[in-house]
Amino acid sequence: MPTVTTLLTGHLLTSNQGNPAFCSVLLVEDGNQCILFDFGHVGRRRHLLEALADRGLAPGDLDQVVLSHAHWDHAQNVDLFTGAQVFIHPAELQQLPDTPIVPRWTKAMFDGLDLREAVEGHQLMPGVEIVELPGHTPGSIGLSVVIAEGTAVLAADAVPTLAVLRACRASGRPYDQERADASVERVAALADVVFPGHDQAIRVDENGEFSYAEEPKPLEFRVP
Repeated sequence: MPTVTTLLTGHLLTSNQGNPAFCSVLLVEDGNQCILFDFGHVGRRRHLLEALADRGLAPGDLDQVVLSHAHWDHAQNVDLFTGAQVFIHPAELQQLPDTPIVPRWTKAMFDGLDLREAVEGHQLMPGVEIVELPGHTPGSIGLSVVIAEGTAVLAADAVPTLAVLRACRASGRPYDQERADASVERVAALADVVFPGHDQAIRVDENGEFSYAEEPKPLEFRVP
């Protein structure tokens, strides 16, 4: 049965000088099969490589990786996985040149990679399927994973935080508010465990209440 491990914990940060974003980077494993979900930005590259090494893995060991959407904080380290099939929703690739908040060089990150279409219901391995969660961006996707506790949904920025799940309304400035809200509702209805894009794992109890699976770990800031 598949398991989900958090390699890099997501945090939602804001400042008066912009958003220093830290997304969740997740590893799905079942026997010798591994799938990486999201990659983080280049400021976390060393930490990603170290987290993989702690699991006995290097980028070349992964045959399949999944990008939830093309925002910089989730996508930049995708270039480490040149030997893997890179699953991304076709709507996400199509919108790249015409999206003001996504740099024009984003599309160049995918040059030379083995891109595969990630659409609703596509099975990556037994118990692991693509789920379409549009709204945050046109082609936002997640993973549905059958784990021992039930159904885990790797939701990325469709559900970035526990607060969004509890409010059942998408936060920030989504590409399409109505579709984004519907995606939050879908995750809430589908999941027993949610892995959000910028927060720690969330459990859903028998009453449908949401709470952290573990005590939250604060981000540590260090002065050079």
